[in-house]
Amino acid sequence: MSTPSVVAPAERLVVVGSGGRAYREYSYRSLQARYTLSAVLAAEPTWQRPHLDSYVVTDLSDPVAIADAVRLLAGPDGAPVGILTWDETAVEATAEAAAALGLPQLSAEAARNCRDKYATRTLMSRAGLAAVRHRLVTTVDEAVAAAAEFGYPVVLKPRALAGSIGVTRADDEGQVRAAFALAAGAAYATLPTGHGVLVEEFLDGEEISVDSVVHDGAVHVVHVARKRLGFAPYFEEVGHLVAASVEEPWAAQARELVAGAHRVLGVTTGVTHAEVRLTSRGPRLIELNARLGGDLIPYISAFATGIDLVVAAAELSFGRLPDLAPTRGATAEVRFVYADSDGFARPLDLTAAAAVPGIAHTAVLAEPGDQLLLPPRQAIPRLAALVAVGPDEAACRRALDRAEAAVDRTVEPLAMAGAAA
Repeated sequence: MSTPSVVAPAERLVVVGSGGRAYREYSYRSLQARYTLSAVLAAEPTWQRPHLDSYVVTDLSDPVAIADAVRLLAGPDGAPVGILTWDETAVEATAEAAAALGLPQLSAEAARNCRDKYATRTLMSRAGLAAVRHRLVTTVDEAVAAAAEFGYPVVLKPRALAGSIGVTRADDEGQVRAAFALAAGAAYATLPTGHGVLVEEFLDGEEISVDSVVHDGAVHVVHVARKRLGFAPYFEEVGHLVAASVEEPWAAQARELVAGAHRVLGVTTGVTHAEVRLTSRGPRLIELNARLGGDLIPYISAFATGIDLVVAAAELSFGRLPDLAPTRGATAEVRFVYADSDGFARPLDLTAAAAVPGIAHTAVLAEPGDQLLLPPRQAIPRLAALVAVGPDEAACRRALDRAEAAVDRTVEPLAMAGAAA
C-alpha cells in the first residue's frame, strides 16, 4: 500500500479496478479533481499513480479482499468513503464488498442478474417485458435445434462475457455450428466461461445504448447513443454517437423499457449502460450493464450534454443524487480506427488527425509491435480512437471522415514479421 502524500478533499473515493489508459484516464482526472482518490488494483499502478492519493494491490475477484483494502484505505479517522467500479470483471465482487461495508451500491444479486445474460433474458421474459426468444445450450446440436425452432437468422453469444466478444449472427445450420464454436471458446480477461451459450432470435433494426443514473430506484436517462457496428456477421462496436437531445418516435418506448429492466433486474443504485435494439416490433433489450459505459461513451456524453457520468457515479457511491441538468447541447461521436488487415502495429502519428477542425480528442490504442487480428479472432483490435464534437451528426461525420483519412492504417504483415524474426 502507498501512503497519502498530499492534502486532498475530505471525501475519499475508492475505485476498484482500472481499465486501459486510453479508455479510462479521463475518469481518473475527473475524480481526482473532486475527491481524495484511492484505488484497489490487480497490479502495481503505472500511469494511474499520479492521480492517486493511495492504493492497495489485491485480488479483484475476491470481495473480502476488496472490503479489507477499502477499510485500510479509509483509515481510522471516520471520513466519508465511497466505492466505485467501472471494471466489468469486478462488478459482482465490488457489489459484495460494498454490502459488507454498508456502503451505497447496487446489490450483489442485481450485479449477477446483469452480468449473466441468461438471467437477464429469463427475468425479462417472466415479467413480460418485450421478451426475446432465447435458449441456453451446452452442445452444438442443441444450438442447431434452437435455431431451427426460432427460425433464421439467429444470434449466438457467450453467457457472461463483454464487449460483443464471441457474438455472431448465423443464417443457416453451418453458420450456427461455426458460431457455437466461436462463442463457446471466447474469453475476456477474468470473466467466467464454460457456462453455456445463448441462442437468441435475431433482432432487426438499429442498435442504441441508453445511459442512466439510478438513485433510490428512480431511473434518470442521461443520454441515448447510436451504436456503430461493423465486421458483420460479428457485432464489433466501431463507434458511438451521443446527441444532447433525442426526439425520436421510439424514445419514450425505449426509456420505458430501460426503466422496466432496472426494476426487474433489481438495479436501484448506480450509473448503468443499457443496450437496446429498435426492432420492427418495438424496442428490445439486449443487455443492461450495471456500470459506466465503456468505449469512451461517458467521455463523449460530457462533450454533448455537459453531464459528467463519472462524477455522477461517484456521487451515487456517497448516497447522493447528482446534478443532472444538461449544460451543453452538442453532438459528439467516437470512431475507432482499425487496420486494413491482420498484422503488427507500427508507430502511429495522429498529429494530422488531431488538427482536423471539429476533432476534440485522439488516442493511440495499439503500441508498436502489438499483434492485431481483425474480428472475430481478437478482442477489440483497434489502432486509434478519434472523437469529434459538432452541432449535429453530419458535422461529426465530416470531421471523422477527414481525420480517419489522415491515419495510416497499414500494419506490418504477419508473414513478413515472422520471416524477419
